Amino acid sequence: MPVFVFPDPRRHNTLRLLGYDYNSTWQLCAISLVTYLRRPLFAEINMAKSVLKILLSDETSEHLRLRAFTLMPNHLHFLAGVRDPEKKLPNLIGVFKSYTTQQYWKRSREICEGTQIVLASSCVTKSTAEESRPLLSALMEWRATLRPEVVQLKDWPEARPEHFLQKRLWQTRFFDHVIRNDVDLKENLDYIAMNPVKEGYVTHPQFYPYTGFL
Repeated sequence: MPVFVFPDPRRHNTLRLLGYDYNSTWQLCAISLVTYLRRPLFAEINMAKSVLKILLSDETSEHLRLRAFTLMPNHLHFLAGVRDPEKKLPNLIGVFKSYTTQQYWKRSREICEGTQIVLASSCVTKSTAEESRPLLSALMEWRATLRPEVVQLKDWPEARPEHFLQKRLWQTRFFDHVIRNDVDLKENLDYIAMNPVKEGYVTHPQFYPYTGFL
């Protein structure tokens, strides 16, 4: 596996520090949110776009200092901190879960009423080497992101209508880990970037359309 240099997480358990101030504006935390019953809801393109639209919205960035993210079919990893020490990180995550759940309910109604589920393409027409060279350069330098409609994701799970029948979008608990030092930061950034590669969806982290660094 080649070593990648990312623009400048790996823990799945809750690692809270006793007496730690989670409202510090300079501290970052690695957060993982998992869908209820681990349903692959974000394999559906419109659902994935709705969640990322809220994560990257001006309303979210006003309170949450987002550093990196990757949205997988049944979970979301992101690295973030608070902008205002008066705001508690768990409360901000609760607000995010509430807004995204409302979008999930909306999408669920559409699917139940017969709207077609939109999945990633299983076959994509590739550009010529000359056409793709400028894009590849931008991708490898993290200056561009591919649209999910134009990238082939291998071994991509299938979201089905029955996955949208549950009322809940997220599991009640979320997993968090306080970033302790530069080495810890690098490990978590590496995990976020490489997660789609390890799952076999893409060959390079830059090709995954639901990963970003800010």
